[in-house]
Amino acid sequence: MTSSISGSSAAAVPDTLTARQLHALFDILTHYGTYSEVECFKNANAISTYGYPFASSTEGASEPVIKKESSVPLLATVLRAIVLPVPGVRDLPTGFWPLKFQGILTKFGEADLSESYDKGSLGSRKTLATAASVIHESVSRGLIGGLPKGSPRDLNGHYDRAKAQDLVRAWEDVLHELVHGNLVEALFDRIAEKPDIEGHSLGVQTAVDYIIIHLATFMHHVFVLSPEGSYLLQMVASIHKLVPYSAVKQTLRIGNAASMISGLTKLLLAKMSIGGLTNWIGLTQNADDGMNLLQRIISLILSWDMAEFRKTAERIEKAKGGPSKHHIAVIKEYVAKSREDHLRIRNTSMKRTESIIATIFHESRRGLMKSLSKEQHEQCLEYLSTLLAIRDRDEIIKILCKQNPDLVTQAVRDLIGSFEPMIRAVHQNIDLREHVSAAESFLTDLIETSKAKDSPVTISSTLTADKTLETRAPSIEDYVGLVRRHRQSAYNFVHQVAKNCPEIKDEFRDYCKKTLVQFRQQQPEKQPPSSATPPNDSNSQTIDTKLRKGAAGSLSPDIQSLFAALPFQIKPSILAAADAHAAYLSSLEDLSLKRMQHILDDMDLTSPTPSSLTEPKKEKFSLSTTSPFASRNPCRRNSDNTKNRKASMCGPGMFLSRWQSLMDETLITPKVPTGGQVRRGRDVKGVIAQAKTTGEVASDADKAWDLAALMRLVETEVPEPPDVQVVVKMMGSGFGEVVEGRMLDRIEIPGDKITN
Repeated sequence: MTSSISGSSAAAVPDTLTARQLHALFDILTHYGTYSEVECFKNANAISTYGYPFASSTEGASEPVIKKESSVPLLATVLRAIVLPVPGVRDLPTGFWPLKFQGILTKFGEADLSESYDKGSLGSRKTLATAASVIHESVSRGLIGGLPKGSPRDLNGHYDRAKAQDLVRAWEDVLHELVHGNLVEALFDRIAEKPDIEGHSLGVQTAVDYIIIHLATFMHHVFVLSPEGSYLLQMVASIHKLVPYSAVKQTLRIGNAASMISGLTKLLLAKMSIGGLTNWIGLTQNADDGMNLLQRIISLILSWDMAEFRKTAERIEKAKGGPSKHHIAVIKEYVAKSREDHLRIRNTSMKRTESIIATIFHESRRGLMKSLSKEQHEQCLEYLSTLLAIRDRDEIIKILCKQNPDLVTQAVRDLIGSFEPMIRAVHQNIDLREHVSAAESFLTDLIETSKAKDSPVTISSTLTADKTLETRAPSIEDYVGLVRRHRQSAYNFVHQVAKNCPEIKDEFRDYCKKTLVQFRQQQPEKQPPSSATPPNDSNSQTIDTKLRKGAAGSLSPDIQSLFAALPFQIKPSILAAADAHAAYLSSLEDLSLKRMQHILDDMDLTSPTPSSLTEPKKEKFSLSTTSPFASRNPCRRNSDNTKNRKASMCGPGMFLSRWQSLMDETLITPKVPTGGQVRRGRDVKGVIAQAKTTGEVASDADKAWDLAALMRLVETEVPEPPDVQVVVKMMGSGFGEVVEGRMLDRIEIPGDKITN
């Protein structure tokens, strides 16, 4: 349970916020603001208030009505500033966003997909949505806050790649030079010349190490620590088996680019059915014209899922001493009810602090609860969760595979058409078959790496070696090895495109330069008062995570104004929340640094210390001599290098703790019929629907390690987040107006795209 914060109204309230307080308030408002905007899309009408490039109205107008204003400014800012200008994306047909893409999103909103509260667990959609929200908020903070300009960074300076502090410093130096320097030009020139970017400088090479560890940590969290990890891995494995790689590579052998694109499009999108034929010749209109290959893959994967869930439902229906036919019928009736009824019953359950099943039965037939035993109540909860899972998948299949008109196929055709000039240029100059094989190899290796080890490894807490645990779960080091094994394939592809397709290289270089300019801090600001001034030396060997150099960046004056406009009696609570959150963020930064060092130390156990090595020349950077990454052999399941070696189960990155915090705060139905408390996501960690554990890959993972034990070990290190809802309540709406007013006016929108 989060700690509660209360301010003393008797204390003197300062008029000016410190840099730490500004940064904390900025973090709070972007964190909860972004997720609030994401949650809006549960409603089908949310997309109509998004603003450009989506339409606010399509009915009764000759063309879509598109407005500049947005009800979700944080999401709209990132889409307009980063996604829409991407080469290829910017050339999409006029109707792609307001008609096709918006139509698909509207259908998802109308589908009324299930809530975690009803299901009693955190599902895949909740896991992925919260992860996307946390990543999105980080980008939003960079766009609206900006990166301050400092002195030029010497990327050829000294960086010790075995020290976490130097990895962080290298990453910050590279970001500074990307945004304020000429590093973009240099990296594009480098990748066009040679198939890697790490040879540019030691600073870039060290920053790549930083990226690899964070990427590996993210994959490990998704596939190992997440309750849905084994299920998501099974989905990836199923899709991987169904993708016709051989047919794709055979199509890519066609020399003529137009014929190749046509063949690939037919392979993925062609439909062969009687309904499609009769629609084409005009005998019928909007008849079901079947599914193309892409839709068949989606439908088949979800249908397999539904079959397993139906087995679970049948088991409960036929169980001796299980729920009666009346109980089963009432639960089925609830699943078929409207969104309004679901919301009403859900709110009633929360108010009465009774399980969703108890509320459903009370709403229908009051006598049903009296005849329900504890075991039957648990079976009813599982039955409801199972029916909701079946309905969700059925709705997704209808939207993506059986919709008339088929917006998904139209949207994919538009995407292929928009990128056709690039595809032609790449096809004429590069043999794409080897890169398709590389992608296939990566997915195969990802699935293999994510399986249980043949022999257990010892893991320990980052903060203390006293707490240890033996497990067969893959470690973060295993995922580091995965990324390292396949990064050269990515370098090779980008190198060949940059070398052989200079027009494409120039397009993306210009896009990167224009996009990164938007991350510059827009105006000089007076440094808010702080107890100390952080060092601005790029070669400093320590990083004080307790200091906030940038406060809230470009929005510091606006947040200060929002605070000044608050009622006097509220300000002490806001300050207390800001101070507590600032301390929380500093603790997370310290923990992230220690976890990164823990990984580096583990990976460096058998290699010479970097201090004993001669510093390599700029042109000869090599992982074999300068990095603890070099000491790690490929992390296969049967690799002998994992024996008698400790492994890391928690990695760096504040975003992981913020991600977990969002999932921990999710509301879950009480477990008991009456007298219980509404649970939170933290109370159901490790809980997953039984039908989701089927499958070869998932079963291997489920039997291999105790997820609950792993999570307990990881969570002992993480500080408890403070309660900052007072900030969200009192400053959230004003902050949204500030973002919309300051940022959306800054982003260029073509005049012909906006309807006045």
